[in-house]
Amino acid sequence: MQEVLSLFQDGFPDFRMLGIWGMGGIGKTTLADAIYHHVSNGFQRCCFLANVREQEEQRELLKLRKEFLSTILEDENLYISTPTIGSGFLTDRLSKKKVLIVCDDVSKLSQLEFLFGGINRFGPGSRVIVTTRNKQVLVRCGIDLIYDVKELDEDESVQLFCQCAFKSNNPTEYQLKLSKMVLSVANGNPLAIRLVPKQDIQEVLKWSFDGLDCEEKEMFLDIACFFKGKHRDYVTSIMDACYDSAHSGIENLIDKSLISVSQNQIAMHDLLQQMGWNIVRDESPLKLEKRSRLWIPEDSYSVLSENNDLVNLKIIRLDGSQNLVRIPDPSSATNLEKIDLWGCSNLRELPSSLQHLEKLSFLNFRSCKNLRSLPSFYKDTSLTELDIRGCSNLYSFPEIMDTMESLRHLYLSGTALKELPSSIENLIGLKQLRLKNYKKLVCLSDSFYKLKSLKRFYLKGCSRLETFPEIIDNMEMLRDDLKGSDLKELPSSIDNLISLVDLKLKNCCSRLETFPEIMDTMERLRRLDLDQTALKELPSSIDNLIGLEELVLNNCENLVCLPDNFYKLKSLKRLTLQDCSRLEIFPEILETMERLRDLDLSGTALKELPSSVENLIGLEYLILENCENLVCLPDNFYKLKSLNIFDLE
Repeated sequence: MQEVLSLFQDGFPDFRMLGIWGMGGIGKTTLADAIYHHVSNGFQRCCFLANVREQEEQRELLKLRKEFLSTILEDENLYISTPTIGSGFLTDRLSKKKVLIVCDDVSKLSQLEFLFGGINRFGPGSRVIVTTRNKQVLVRCGIDLIYDVKELDEDESVQLFCQCAFKSNNPTEYQLKLSKMVLSVANGNPLAIRLVPKQDIQEVLKWSFDGLDCEEKEMFLDIACFFKGKHRDYVTSIMDACYDSAHSGIENLIDKSLISVSQNQIAMHDLLQQMGWNIVRDESPLKLEKRSRLWIPEDSYSVLSENNDLVNLKIIRLDGSQNLVRIPDPSSATNLEKIDLWGCSNLRELPSSLQHLEKLSFLNFRSCKNLRSLPSFYKDTSLTELDIRGCSNLYSFPEIMDTMESLRHLYLSGTALKELPSSIENLIGLKQLRLKNYKKLVCLSDSFYKLKSLKRFYLKGCSRLETFPEIIDNMEMLRDDLKGSDLKELPSSIDNLISLVDLKLKNCCSRLETFPEIMDTMERLRRLDLDQTALKELPSSIDNLIGLEELVLNNCENLVCLPDNFYKLKSLKRLTLQDCSRLEIFPEILETMERLRDLDLSGTALKELPSSVENLIGLEYLILENCENLVCLPDNFYKLKSLNIFDLE
């Protein structure tokens, strides 16, 4: 690792690419992962693109590129289907960011060209690490900083293999003997495990597999066939519907060294994955429909199209299948629990029989751009998650026919819906509702307040939504990430959001001129961000925000004053009024404010500070940068004994 870091030259301002080269199984990914964690704090954005070779084999490079761009540019709805990234706007943004990117297990130059094609360079100080078994990939890419991963000597190889295969730092004589057999070659030099005679390595691997219980074996095969390289939370959510204890099962597979987790993604050695594939293929060498799992898209579609008897089918996952126009009627698949068709952009319709599948819990139609309608769902369904983000031709949402207790997560961002049905109140178990960048939404249902279980509600980017419905009764669960759209006004009943922690209206409520009176105390609201709103003043009832710790009013160019009772915000730790260019007077602080640490008044029109500023007894940072009208400081300014930083530039 130290040798690689010396090549890496962290701290040099120029952009660098580094190659890590070596045979399969020798530790390239482990090394890249260790370096990634060691240096990631020094970069603006970081992205680890795992298993590039395998992602191409599974036709998922487009999704991998989307993941890379979404992570680096912090835009989860970004989608580029062309062979190169191309857009001058995007490449300009990328060229200004200091990023760290790892491309793991690249086998062809074309993979890098697809992932990064159209990008000339990243920002100063950026680093790209490419791991590969093929040195020519690095040479043809113009990468001259190449680290050749060295093999361990025989004693180190045996000891390491014992630790991995037997979880033992003190292996028995028999384990040592077997490990030497597995790692030996005719000339006495150890090679990667993949070059060992098949019967030897399979014996060792089979020991590990045979030591699992029945459920762990099934989970191991699921990961080998479907979930290698996938996010652990996603895999757990899928498996929760299939097994009694998905979390502990995954933990046991980690403990037994059959899988590992890196960047919260599940990893599995190629040899172990190959063993899993072989176990499934051996179930029925000739008849695909008799196998327990199908992971090649053509095989899956063939079986779905030609077989009506699918009683045992639990999961359909055909994400990214561009040729999929419709899915066969799954009415006979009475045990079906999950359908994942993310990115099937030509999918146009869904069979109505979906609404009658009582065990169906997970539906993902994200980025199915041609999907035009959804079937209705009834109260006897088990559906817990519905994701239709990016379904840009979906103009209507079905009426919710009766009370649905099961649905927990509903993602609607980027659809063509103009409104939500009033029957949304029937989703009494809904915990998360995402409407981010829902640009055609013009109104919310008046019965929105009846979503009593709602915890998270995302509205950012809903540019046509001007008003928020009145919250007629307390919403006790809603506490995180209520982010505004281009609202003109907030409801007068906003204090009924009694558990709200974070209210962010930054950059998106440029027409919001008034903040409603807060008629009752809101104990839990910690952060209020009103950056770039059109507010002229805040109500005196703001002192009912008794738990408020951070108040952000930057760039509120119409703000002319703060309420006289501002000093009653006893929990306030940070107040920023940067570039409030019409703010001429700071209110008197008639009582001590012990907790206020950070006060930013830069770019305001203040001429002076009140003498009562001495009551800010805990103030550590006072920023008055670019206060061009400021002519004097109070004579008792020296009483700010806690002041650490004072900026008058």
